[in-house]
Amino acid sequence: MRRESLRLHSYKYPFGEVLARESIGLYYEMVVGDIEKASEQYFTAIELCETHEIDYLADIFHALGVMFHTTDNYENAERYYQQSLEKAKAKGDLLLIKKCFINLGSLYSSLEDFVKAERYMKESLDLPVDPHLDYTTYANLGHLYVKQEKYGEAIPVLLKATKEAPDNPDADLHLYFLLYAKAMARDSSGMTEALTRAKRAAADERYGLRDKSLLYRRIADYLAFIGDYKEALFYRDKYIQVYEEIKEKQRDQVVLEMEAKYETEKKDAQLKLLALESEKKAQQTRLYSYLALAGLVIAGLIGFFWYKNREKNKLLTKQKVKLEENVEEINLLLREVHHRVKNNLQVVTSLLNIQQRSITDQKALEAIQESKNRIESMGLIHRSFYQNKNLGAINSREYIQNLVEQIFTSYQTDQDRIQLDLQVADLYLDMDTLVPLGLIINEMVSNSLKHAFKAKESGKLMIVLGKQAERYHLKIADNGAGLEDLADLERSASFGLKMVKAFVKKLNGSLTILPTEGTTFQIEFTE
Repeated sequence: MRRESLRLHSYKYPFGEVLARESIGLYYEMVVGDIEKASEQYFTAIELCETHEIDYLADIFHALGVMFHTTDNYENAERYYQQSLEKAKAKGDLLLIKKCFINLGSLYSSLEDFVKAERYMKESLDLPVDPHLDYTTYANLGHLYVKQEKYGEAIPVLLKATKEAPDNPDADLHLYFLLYAKAMARDSSGMTEALTRAKRAAADERYGLRDKSLLYRRIADYLAFIGDYKEALFYRDKYIQVYEEIKEKQRDQVVLEMEAKYETEKKDAQLKLLALESEKKAQQTRLYSYLALAGLVIAGLIGFFWYKNREKNKLLTKQKVKLEENVEEINLLLREVHHRVKNNLQVVTSLLNIQQRSITDQKALEAIQESKNRIESMGLIHRSFYQNKNLGAINSREYIQNLVEQIFTSYQTDQDRIQLDLQVADLYLDMDTLVPLGLIINEMVSNSLKHAFKAKESGKLMIVLGKQAERYHLKIADNGAGLEDLADLERSASFGLKMVKAFVKKLNGSLTILPTEGTTFQIEFTE
C-alpha cells in the first residue's frame, strides 16, 4: 500500500495499525532482508503516530536506529537513537532509555569514539531496570577497554560479563574476551575455572561454528601465554578445523541464498496481489486483514522477538570480532604469499647451482655466485616477513646480521681472519625499503670479501645503519687494499656499482665513496 493512501481513510484502531506496521517492518528487516520495504513500514507507522497523536514514536525511532545500525549506516542510526532517547526520557520509559544507552555505546565503539561509548555504556549500567541486559553491556565495555589496551580496566568488567547466572545465558561465550584480556595483561591469576568453562563451551554442540572458532582461538592464545604449548597447539588445530568448516559452509550458502531469493521474490509477488485485493474491501475487513497478517507474522517470529534486543546486541559484538578475524585472515594470506615467493626464489637458486656445476670459466662462476647472493638476499627478506608477527615491517638489525652471515658463508670467509663489526639500530623497515637496501649491502659486502683482503692476512669490515631526523645513514667500510683512483672507478663503473647507484636512486638517497684506509661507502636515504 502506498503511504499517500493513509490520508484517504480514517481508522478506528490506529494503534493496532501502528503495531502491525512495526511487526511487518521487523519481518522485512530480519527475515526477508529487504531494508527498503522495512523502512516503508516504519515510516508509515511514524506518520500514523503523528496523525493520531499516538505515544509510540520512541519505540519506532528505536527500531529504525537498530535497522540502520546493523546495516552500518551509523549516521542515520545515531540520529534515530537520539530521537528515541529524547522521547523515552520525556515519558519516563526506563527500559527503552537503557536500550538506547546500550546501542549508542555500541555505535560509538564502532566509530572508535571511545569516550562517548564508555559514557553511554556506564549510563546504561546505572539504570536499575532489566539487569540481564547488563551482562552484554559488561562484555561490550570490556571489549572497548581491550581495544584501548586498558587491560587492567577490562578484566573486572569482563569477570562480571562471564559470571554464571540463570539470566546470563551468554556467560561462557563472553569468556573469549576475558581470555584475550588476561593473556594481553600477562595475568593468569584466578583463571583455572574460567579456562575449564571455555573448553567445555567450545565443545558444546549448542553453540554455532563462529562461536566455537572464537573460543578455540582465544583458548589457544591463552595456553600459549601460560606456557602450555602442547595443548595450545591442540586448540589452535581445533580453531583451524572449525574455520575451514565455516568457509566450506559459506560456499554452500551461495546456492541456498539463490534459492531463498527465488522464494522471496515469489512471496513478494503474492503479497502485492493480496494487497491489491484487500484495497477493495471495506474498512473493517482491512483492519481485520492487517491484524490477521500481524498475528501470522508474530506467530512465526514469536521465538525471535523473545530474544530480539539481546540478539541485536550480540550481533553487534560478533561483527566487531569478525573484523578482527578478517585482519587475521589477511595476515595468513600475506604470510603464504611471502612463503611462496621465498620458495620460488629458492627454486631459481637451485637452478643456478645446477648450472654452476657445468661451468669452468672463473668469471662465469663468479657471475653466477653473485646472482645467487642477490636472489638469496631477497629470499631472506620474504622469509623474515612470513616468520614475523608484524607483516608491515621487519627488524633491520636481525635481517642485516642474517644477510651478512649468509654472504660470509657463500664466500667461505673465515670470520677469525676478517672481523665483522655490526652497528645496526633496531629499525623496522617495509618491503619497499628493505629490498633495495639488502641488495646494496649484498653488493658492497661481496665486493669487500672478493677484493679488499686478498693481500692481507686479517682485516675488519664495518656496517653501520642508523636514523637521524627523517634520514637514514648507511656506512660500509673496510680496511682492505683500498681504491687507487676514485675517478677511474667512477668512469669504469662495474655492473655491481651501477646497480648500487640505481638502488640508491630508488631510495631517494645519495652515495659517497671515500678512499680512506681501505674503502668507505656512505649512503643517506629516506623511506
